[in-house]
Amino acid sequence: MPKPLLSVGELIDQSWDLFRARMTELLSISGWLLITAILFAFALAFYPSASKLQLDSDLTALETMGVMLFSLTSLVIVPLVSFWIYIALTKALGAHFARRTVNAKTAIREAKSAFFPTLLTSVMVMLTMLLAIVIGFVLAAILATLGFLTSVSSIIFLANLILLIGIFVSLFLTIKWVMYYFMAPYLTMLDGTPAKLALATSRQLIEGRFWSVLLRMFVPKLVFIMFGVFAMSIVAFLVGILIDASAGLNLDFQLRITTMTQTIVPILIAVLINPLIIISDVLLLRSLRS
Repeated sequence: MPKPLLSVGELIDQSWDLFRARMTELLSISGWLLITAILFAFALAFYPSASKLQLDSDLTALETMGVMLFSLTSLVIVPLVSFWIYIALTKALGAHFARRTVNAKTAIREAKSAFFPTLLTSVMVMLTMLLAIVIGFVLAAILATLGFLTSVSSIIFLANLILLIGIFVSLFLTIKWVMYYFMAPYLTMLDGTPAKLALATSRQLIEGRFWSVLLRMFVPKLVFIMFGVFAMSIVAFLVGILIDASAGLNLDFQLRITTMTQTIVPILIAVLINPLIIISDVLLLRSLRS
């Protein structure tokens, strides 16, 4: 007989207990995100001052490098490192539940072989989200084009009406399919399940339990994120006091320090809460399969 799903409280408690038990290994993996914090700090150290940007002045070579490094880190390095950490943390948790030795270096190394299969599965999940948007808006777009070409007001009115309906259809399908296929990347990471089969298996696990799974996916993440936001607000407040106390500092320097704080502190908090979020997902997947 299938076991009942873990309750929301059990997911939160067990996630926290596992995080404490494996804190050293998990933070050794999640801590690699600090690379991006270092790169951001380096980029912002050479970033053009606010006054120079406002005056649209020519940038020096170092300032140009700061702008380019900030863009490269934001658009390429952060997504790449975050995705690698996501896989490595999942691999480490897989080793834990398989009662194997949990080693940060081994998990990071295993993430290499799972990177592209997981990426393919994730892309297929994103394509289903895109399909949900297309389904919701394609008919309205066709009618709007016909109305524009023929200048028939009734067709334009119908297009607007269908567009309104399409917004709700698209939103409904997006939420539904995100839920159905959310576990697919985890199946690829943990079991090596091919992308197409992972999507089908994820849907099979969740279908018929939509609302109970939605609650168990959403609430633990909300709790952990609220904890992170609370910690981040405290750190930002303390740094803000230090900046305000340094009244003799140059205004541009104060703004630079403030920008660094607003950019780097969220990364530090993410290092702490990312393992908790992934643990809750893996625990939920195990509960669904049992």
